[in-house]
Amino acid sequence: MGCCGWLWNSWLCLGLGILPISVGILTAATFAISYSIAVVLKHVSAGFPYISDTGTEPPESCIFGQLLNITAMLVAATVYVRYKQVLEYNHRPEDSGLLLLNKFSAWLGMFIALGMSLVANFQESSVIIVHVVGAFMCFGCGIVYGFLQTAMSYKMYPHQNSLAVCRVRLSVLVLATLCFITTTVAGGLAARDYHGTDIEKWLPEDGGFVPHVVSTAAEWGMSICFILFFFTYIREFQKITMEAQVRLFTDVMALPCDLERSVGSEEIIPT
Repeated sequence: MGCCGWLWNSWLCLGLGILPISVGILTAATFAISYSIAVVLKHVSAGFPYISDTGTEPPESCIFGQLLNITAMLVAATVYVRYKQVLEYNHRPEDSGLLLLNKFSAWLGMFIALGMSLVANFQESSVIIVHVVGAFMCFGCGIVYGFLQTAMSYKMYPHQNSLAVCRVRLSVLVLATLCFITTTVAGGLAARDYHGTDIEKWLPEDGGFVPHVVSTAAEWGMSICFILFFFTYIREFQKITMEAQVRLFTDVMALPCDLERSVGSEEIIPT
């Protein structure tokens, strides 16, 4: 009983910190599971395939798509909570610029979630254009979103977060940007030199193998950076709780005759 009570109290102490934790764990699980199945079934080479390559063929494509869709939903929820957190803490007239950045970054965050959903549902072997657009929405908007959030963190220091958090976020975003540039440039060079027959099983004799490995390694590194960035929200989200109110409105047509002049009634039920 004591152990169960400790676990329950620990779970409650997480607060909304469970959201960024879930994003990181589920993202890592999605990539690990789809990669493992794809390698075991010999659908990809074991040495640094692109993340999307591990979710192209069934059955791993089904798992990849399902889990990534759930992750996209959790990302959207995390972005919304972050938006509401900044909105709640900043009410002064001089915070107008910060609130504008907050609203813009929230829209970018929703594009991240949409991009993840596109990547999940449109495999590169089926609809490559939509898949690539989704990937650039996810990673490109993710980098801009991260830098905006980092700038906002510096503006909210020391009232809402520590200087260490600001520096960690900035470091992670700089590394993610370098990975994004590397995977894009090296991927273009690899595609130019490729002359193989199965792009999902890129072999050294297919040409462009070295830039291919550099590109894929950078993509995996960029994904890890985004996971780490969301983990920086955990401490701040632990202090946040959200509650809902249920409001029941009575239809004026259903009221008794002596209340027919009333516009309506409202009852608030706390939850």
